[in-house]
Amino acid sequence: MSTQVAQRREPAETAVSDTAKSPQDEKDTLGPALHLAGLQFFIADISRKSILWNESGSQSFNSEIKDLQEAQSAQALRLLTPEDRKTILRLVQGAIKDGKAGPYDVGGGADHRIPGVPLMAYRYELEGGRLLAICFPSLGEDDANPGNIVLGLAPILQHFVASSNRIVLLVDNFGYVRFASAGFLQSFQIPDAKLILGRNIAHIQKRVGRSIVSLALTALARRQSATGRAKFLLASSDNVELTYDAMYFRFGSSVGGVLFSAGHAAGDVDYAQVFDICGAPIIVVNTSNRMIVAANKSAHKAYHLTQDSIDQNPITETLLHPRSYVTLLEAAQKNVEVPQSVVVNSLNGQSKKKRLKATLIDADRTPKLILEARS
Repeated sequence: MSTQVAQRREPAETAVSDTAKSPQDEKDTLGPALHLAGLQFFIADISRKSILWNESGSQSFNSEIKDLQEAQSAQALRLLTPEDRKTILRLVQGAIKDGKAGPYDVGGGADHRIPGVPLMAYRYELEGGRLLAICFPSLGEDDANPGNIVLGLAPILQHFVASSNRIVLLVDNFGYVRFASAGFLQSFQIPDAKLILGRNIAHIQKRVGRSIVSLALTALARRQSATGRAKFLLASSDNVELTYDAMYFRFGSSVGGVLFSAGHAAGDVDYAQVFDICGAPIIVVNTSNRMIVAANKSAHKAYHLTQDSIDQNPITETLLHPRSYVTLLEAAQKNVEVPQSVVVNSLNGQSKKKRLKATLIDADRTPKLILEARS
């Protein structure tokens, strides 16, 4: 067995270390991906470089129940932090080499103040010598630590915050900011989440505004929830009116805090509808595979797009020459505000010069290129 393990160690490293880069043949980056929240188990197939897993549907907002999911290792682990990817690599390698490994904690954040998921792994050999690493949440065989109230509490909380389209902030019972949604960062004008995550909310008043600091600390001190409608002062001296809930929570004696959830007083906006009724042709392109992710009605009409042409071919085989695409991508990467003049090949056979404004979004995951036609 030790000889087989040594022979197969290099493929094991390759199988999981591929997660650090985006695969060129990945057709849909919005496909299956491990979230860690509600994880039941996952199986790393060394020879096929794939991962099979199951996560409880109750850990999502819509409680969607999914069957077993499978994806290439790079795609399956793409949403995890580099540190968690390295930990899972170490877990799988340890199981393949020694027969078992763990428990290793993943998903707990920078300082693991809120517990993450403790994972263990065991080696399993199929007929023909094919090796699998069977991984699942466990505190270990000899664990007697009563402080682990919930397996994977941090990933569950983070998943709820990240999945919400509302303004959400989670502050632990020591006053430290643990998670913040994209809506919170945008509404409170925080350019980078790293400026507030892991820091005590009392020390970052200049970044989040004194209103949210006062509310969070009051809820923590009084150990009670609060709800209402108020204007929140921002660091820029501006303000935003929100309807909010500041829910105080506690698990056992060590884990707790305040979950701040809010929406704009004017109500939620269906941005998909706004995108569709916008008069300018707008196209969203996945930069990893150059596939069109979305196109509004104006773009469908202007470029004679069909759903088949969007699903089957990258934009460099339909609307744009590869050199034109590279020009637009480089302009977006440099934050060039001036629209670029490129030839667009409409699917009715006509080619015309168009001025396209190029912008990149979602840069921390798989960047999306927004192409907006200007008159």
